[in-house]
Amino acid sequence: MSGELIAAYRSFNKILKHLPVEKSLPEMLLRVIELTEETFNHRQVSIFLFDDNEKKFTPFIHKSSYQACNERFMVNPTQIHFEHICSKNKIIISENITSTNEYREYYSLKNINNFNFCYGQPILSSQNKILGIIYSHCPQHSSMTDDEHELLDMAATVCSISIEKNIKEQELDYLASYDFLTKIWNRRAFYHQIKKAIKNIKLKNEYLILFYIDINNFKMINDKYGHHFGDRILKKYASKLKNFSDKKTGVARLGGDEFIVYSEVSSLVNANVKKNKIISELQQIKIDNIIITAAIGSYCIHSENINNTNIDGMIHNADMCMYNNKHLSRAL
Repeated sequence: MSGELIAAYRSFNKILKHLPVEKSLPEMLLRVIELTEETFNHRQVSIFLFDDNEKKFTPFIHKSSYQACNERFMVNPTQIHFEHICSKNKIIISENITSTNEYREYYSLKNINNFNFCYGQPILSSQNKILGIIYSHCPQHSSMTDDEHELLDMAATVCSISIEKNIKEQELDYLASYDFLTKIWNRRAFYHQIKKAIKNIKLKNEYLILFYIDINNFKMINDKYGHHFGDRILKKYASKLKNFSDKKTGVARLGGDEFIVYSEVSSLVNANVKKNKIISELQQIKIDNIIITAAIGSYCIHSENINNTNIDGMIHNADMCMYNNKHLSRAL
């Protein structure tokens, strides 16, 4: 084993050692690229990440080296065949791009310093699923050495570990922030996001309006029609609430049959418009010809007064308005 490869092994081990505290996946991938290029400086490296939902590859470009990445030899991601790569498993998937007709149309040689060879190593998960590809490009008319093959395999392994760690972190973050049944924010995420909204309205001298929504007779409905039907009601309300969600409006399930909405508005007129839309959409819905109703309360506050109350106080005020509206409707 060459001294260069031993040094690369040690450097990659350092990357893995610091993986738990590394800033982000982009930082990890950029370090892999830099290290691979440092070891064999006659090559350039690029990484393509696989989007499992879209079933396509996209080039990884780090913001700190955007221009450098644009100048690299880049594979056309729309022409990378998912099935072809998967079938190759850990085998190098492309070689001489100037003489292999299969790959000739997939590459653009404009503004490239005579890169004639390109080798791609699939980045595979621990479950053998494709996560991406790491490409090594070189100008020489020569095959990769054993050391270069070994280096590319090491780089792909480190990429795989980094990407899987990032996927797990995203999954945990989702579970911590979203209600399992309705797929909208939970209480924790709502509190986190409304703090940002409060900062926004302070900067813009605007209003914040909250809506507290409680489904009428939900326990009785559950008892009569079953919990499966009750879950359908909650999902239906969550689905309607999602239609209101945007950069200035957030929706969440507080628990049970209670939902909460906040919205940043520029005036009381806009607050009333938002209020009328919420009431129109959510006060009554129908599932299997069964009419479901909800009580809705609101609370609007200007940024000048926001320091005189806290988030719990605002929610309490919206809740009390909902409670009064619920009892008023029963009295009618």
